[in-house]
Amino acid sequence: MSKIENPMPPRIRGELLHRAIGLGEELMRLSDDLGHTVASLHICQGVEMMREEAERLLGPA
Repeated sequence: MSKIENPMPPRIRGELLHRAIGLGEELMRLSDDLGHTVASLHICQGVEMMREEAERLLGPA
């Protein structure tokens, strides 16, 4: 499967990813507080994927 090119500039995409990472981290805390540990682990995996992509686009934070 080929990767679809995103027309959004990398800097803007990276900044949006950082915002999404912050939201994901808050969602992990909330799911942990509610006792939904498995959900928190799945969210964590998504957050890590976004971190890797943001680092690829913007360099290390």
